[in-house]
Amino acid sequence: MNEGTDGEPVGEADDAKLYVADPDDYGKTRKLKALNDAKDHVRKLRNDRPGTATNREWDNLNIRLAEAVASYGHELLPLLEAAEAAGTIGDGDYYTEEPPKTDIREYLYTDGRVETRDGTDFEVPPPHRAMAIYRHLQRLERKLGLGLDLEENTDDEWEIET
Repeated sequence: MNEGTDGEPVGEADDAKLYVADPDDYGKTRKLKALNDAKDHVRKLRNDRPGTATNREWDNLNIRLAEAVASYGHELLPLLEAAEAAGTIGDGDYYTEEPPKTDIREYLYTDGRVETRDGTDFEVPPPHRAMAIYRHLQRLERKLGLGLDLEENTDDEWEIET
């Protein structure tokens, strides 16, 4: 974003109009920021858990975590659907690898709920299952080329600074 008259106005800040030269780039940047903000929220909820709490407090914390994971998934879902239409991912990619396998679309559509064992209702998953879904969403994000991907170093050179 820059200040000036090139591009289209995108908003105002401190009585000055803000312009963006490339609307597509601006949209992509905003989408990446939304994805990262959603992931940050999940990590914050996961890391800020108290050492002790009542059963009701734990239930509320688990609900908030499951909903935060679903919120991250909602940010990612339009990109996943576009990737599916382009053939980058398939229907099987929507299922978690950890048992019990979970269709992340169903998890998102129910705002962070999973089907009960008997299949008659939906419930908030335990934190380990919500985090398994979160990790699966991150894998899908990397598959789309958006997330951090560590490359293997194939050279045998070492650098030592003294």
